[in-house]
Amino acid sequence: MTFPRTPVALALARIAAVLPLLLAPALFTAAGPAHASPPASGAFGVGPCDGVETPPGHVCVPAPKQCFAAPCPQYAVVQATEGGEGLVG
Repeated sequence: MTFPRTPVALALARIAAVLPLLLAPALFTAAGPAHASPPASGAFGVGPCDGVETPPGHVCVPAPKQCFAAPCPQYAVVQATEGGEGLVG
């Protein structure tokens, strides 16, 4: 089977070749509520809970995971005890 060499076919082939290159960065861009915003100081790589906002009575704890797809947060938000030490659950 041969590929037709019409101008329309060539244009579609070019688009098909370039499209994955344009879409690939979008697949690796993490956006959404499950991800923490970067710290205001600009220090990156300090810990998985840096910049994570937790509701009242909850704390962020590191929870390392091996993921095959994004998003993959490396933390968990859990309920804190009344004394402030330890975790419930």
